[in-house]
Amino acid sequence: MDNLTRRAADVIAEALEDGRDVAEFLAHALCTVAAKEGGIEEVLRNRSGSWEAGHLRNLMEGTVGPNGEDLDRYRTAAEGA
Repeated sequence: MDNLTRRAADVIAEALEDGRDVAEFLAHALCTVAAKEGGIEEVLRNRSGSWEAGHLRNLMEGTVGPNGEDLDRYRTAAEGA
């Protein structure tokens, strides 16, 4: 496991230990990145055709709408990051 993956796993484990809904936590984190980077497809650009990307696309679209229409809500969070 590379260092970046290990750090991400540590943050997810910390959220779980804090009693967070990890699915919601991940959805909000991914949507914040999408808002910062310019959309859902930007988050998936490095491997957009994979089955994993398909699941993440569904997660983000379920959170902000199929066209990212609710991404503005996350843009403020992204600007504070």
